[in-house]
Amino acid sequence: MLTKILKLLNVFCLLGCVGWYMTHPDWEPFITGIAFFAGLIGLEFSETKSIKNSPDIKLFNKLIGLLPSATLIEFLKNKDFGAAFQNDYLDPLRDFNIYWDNAEHEFMNGKLEKKRKELLLEIDEFLDYLAHNTWPLRNGIQSIPAEWEEDQPERWERTKNELNRLSDRIVIIHQDLVRLAKKELHV
Repeated sequence: MLTKILKLLNVFCLLGCVGWYMTHPDWEPFITGIAFFAGLIGLEFSETKSIKNSPDIKLFNKLIGLLPSATLIEFLKNKDFGAAFQNDYLDPLRDFNIYWDNAEHEFMNGKLEKKRKELLLEIDEFLDYLAHNTWPLRNGIQSIPAEWEEDQPERWERTKNELNRLSDRIVIIHQDLVRLAKKELHV
């Protein structure tokens, strides 16, 4: 906020110098105008540099390293949870759920922090529902119980649809967070 105020003051002073130079063409208004212009450029560069060194950028990169769009999020986007799946594919979600619910992993940017919390809640709901409605089979494979499809088809269908809905929500929130970070952090 202070930088924006200083930039605005610099612009007004620069305009004042131009007016001064127009009415009294001399070296003093010219040099003063150049000084204000240089100050405006310096403020612009210092703001860009402070964004690039932001702890939020480091945290965002860490988040993307754990929950990459190209693998995990793509898996969630395309997976139909009516079919069995490799349980360890979801380990990054579990890690995020366990390790990212603390002050060390909070964004300083309020908009990003709000979206991170939303993602955390959605992942928690998905993992909770998954834990209560799927069983391990063999070799790390997890599935909605096959007997539900025959004995309780409504329950099987409801479970499949809810897992798909929750995973779709994770994808949407994750992608919104990535877009927001690009906008806010210029990454």
